[in-house]
Amino acid sequence: MNLLFTRVELDLVKSLTRCVRILEFSQLSAGWWPAVRRPRGIAQQLTRLQSQGLLETFCINAHPLLSVDRPLYAWQPGIDEPDFDTISDAARERWCRPAVPTMVCVAKPLAANLFGSGGYGLPPQEHRDHDLRLAAVYLHYRQKHARLAKMWIGEHALPKAGFRVKDPDAFLIDKAGQTLRVVESAGRYSAQAVESFHEHCVENCLSYELW
Repeated sequence: MNLLFTRVELDLVKSLTRCVRILEFSQLSAGWWPAVRRPRGIAQQLTRLQSQGLLETFCINAHPLLSVDRPLYAWQPGIDEPDFDTISDAARERWCRPAVPTMVCVAKPLAANLFGSGGYGLPPQEHRDHDLRLAAVYLHYRQKHARLAKMWIGEHALPKAGFRVKDPDAFLIDKAGQTLRVVESAGRYSAQAVESFHEHCVENCLSYELW
């Protein structure tokens, strides 16, 4: 395998194995090749990484990307318990448009192995909108909070917390190994799912953002 990849290529492979599991072509343009706008141009940029067996692309049906302005809710130890029904209602109401054909990119097993991750391949169909939402938040961090974005580690790049325990989607871990906060894509979470996530964070003293 030719290992002489560019900085941008290596950063992309790392992001798709250590940070998020899937990226839409428009996200690839925004985060890695801002001068390339057309899907065909993005596909050309990916050719070498695909030929080396690191990444692959698919056309899937997905909800159009939602805007990323601020979290649905942010919590830290010492703050009162949130209104789970209100958060759930806000999470569900925003998914109001039909799915459209969407070009996406994911890591292959070789890339995941090289970067010590369990994240590769297309997420299950029912998780794709959720994971694309998380990817949008990751890009928001890269563009608006670059220092924090460097601390971002996806759940698939860390040991699982326990059997039937819902790990947060991403952790912001500093150089000392301390978790500053966790980040969760709320997807279409029910009130029960929001409450369960909150209780997990309370038990582990984890500040969190729900997006």
